[in-house]
Amino acid sequence: MFSKEEVKELRQLFWQKLENRTKRLPGQKGHKKKWIFDNTGIKGLDLRFDIDRQRAIVALEINHRNEDRRLHLYEKLEACKTIFETEYGMPLKWDYLCTRPTSNDQEVCRVYNEMPCDMYQQDSWPEVMHFLIDQMLRMEKAFLEVKDFLEHDELGQ
Repeated sequence: MFSKEEVKELRQLFWQKLENRTKRLPGQKGHKKKWIFDNTGIKGLDLRFDIDRQRAIVALEINHRNEDRRLHLYEKLEACKTIFETEYGMPLKWDYLCTRPTSNDQEVCRVYNEMPCDMYQQDSWPEVMHFLIDQMLRMEKAFLEVKDFLEHDELGQ
């Protein structure tokens, strides 16, 4: 069992190593990859990495506080599911009601891919990091393909 401090240090080490791996991506020339993450240009829509004791996740997450806005944006994304998944290169998991325990049980909509893993097993980190980087590159590409459609929103932002 790990202490809180050990868990914190392990998580920090994992994210530092992941950041270092992004410096070796083709075309980065030693610079850190600038991920879109919460700079999507659409309020309440983020791209995110997550890892815990059970799995690693790469997700497009709709976390707008207004439930109507959140569900409307999810419906728009779902309307272009075929385009999104084609651009992504494989089927994804679609969850219109997901509770994020790390954020006071915030309800979000999520489109994601995952792999089973335990972030405390450092020997699996290279495989997990490869998965996270590959899947986020795909997620960004798919998001950018449908971004214009999602931005044009009759409910407003």
